[in-house]
Amino acid sequence: MRITPATRRAAIVASVSAAVIVGSGTPASAAESYNRPSDGTLEIIGRGYGHGRGMSQYGAMNAARQGRTWQQIVSHYYPGATPARMANPSIRVGVAGRLGSTARVVAEPGLVADDGRGQVVRLSTTDGAVPVRSWQVDRPSSGGTATTATLWFTTSTGQRKALRSTSSGRWTIRATDATVTALGTSGRPAATYLGSLTGIRSGATISPVVTTTLESYVRQVVPFESPGSWPVQALAAQSVAARSYAASWLRKPRTSTYDICDTTACQVFGGITNETANSRTAVAASNGTILTRAGIPAHTEFGSSNGGQTVYGNVPYLPAKADPYETGLAPSTNTWGISVPVTTLERAYPTIGSFTRMTVLGRDGKGLWGGRVLKVRLEGTRGHVDITGERLRSVVGSTTLRSTYFKPASSL
Repeated sequence: MRITPATRRAAIVASVSAAVIVGSGTPASAAESYNRPSDGTLEIIGRGYGHGRGMSQYGAMNAARQGRTWQQIVSHYYPGATPARMANPSIRVGVAGRLGSTARVVAEPGLVADDGRGQVVRLSTTDGAVPVRSWQVDRPSSGGTATTATLWFTTSTGQRKALRSTSSGRWTIRATDATVTALGTSGRPAATYLGSLTGIRSGATISPVVTTTLESYVRQVVPFESPGSWPVQALAAQSVAARSYAASWLRKPRTSTYDICDTTACQVFGGITNETANSRTAVAASNGTILTRAGIPAHTEFGSSNGGQTVYGNVPYLPAKADPYETGLAPSTNTWGISVPVTTLERAYPTIGSFTRMTVLGRDGKGLWGGRVLKVRLEGTRGHVDITGERLRSVVGSTTLRSTYFKPASSL
């Protein structure tokens, strides 16, 4: 039978799936080198998805299916962190990741805007007999200072009209039902938020910020970080991790205008429409619970899958250890294989010339193959470049090279 790259990779992945992950390994030496394949395509096998620090979301799901409670799950993934109760403070979320540099909402009954300096404006759903389609915080068309912000509305006929300006540089739009439906840069609904939306002017840019309570925030994170159909105990563990992570940012906000962002750079905050019965029950079950260390909210990182081995996160409650809850997961979840054309590497680093060899220069010493890749050398006909494992992920694509827990395979 002819062995193609796909069949070779599938066979390697199958063998890796059956391998036993040990708790520690030996750092790689310069001898771990992989020459350019004859077909110009590197076959790479790997485990996990993401950075590997803290809780594995798939591991939490598997633990819940095995009958573990959310308390047992967070205790496993954050050993040494202490559960504590927290009040329900407000939190500011920068939502430019979902909305772009715009603060625009669907015109609905009950909308009110205020500028924080005493101006309060009721936002109508009509302009005379013409329906109003949306309200927006933006710059004035003319006049005003560099920090003047204006309330605009757009009618169903496409007319855009200014209503009132403020020198405070911001308008906050809220509704009597506590939800606002925000529009993205395309003009289509992007999210319905449980909270208020503030448009903050900074020069030529409008920054959108949602303000909500911590518990409402967690409700709008959990079903975006873990599937809302998962077991309640797994989602409750996710809610504790999300609440604790947010609480840690409340102590030291990301910027002066918001505490935390809405993307994977923080944790995904997508609004209330994805909430499920399971996710809402899970958030309520862990209501007000955060994890702390020495009385300070723990920075509870988490990721999709750790491949069976967590990564040390520079704090005692994020240790490097084997993760038994990843055992038995479907191969596509924590074990994978990819094909990488060497031309991808040559385009990223043209100074090396024609690619000839990849050498793994260092691993973290934890798990299979000696652990995650710390540094690699890409050699070519004109020179070489040394880069980190994370940089290689960026070059190949982080959704393709899912983690730094990988090994090139020169042959079957």
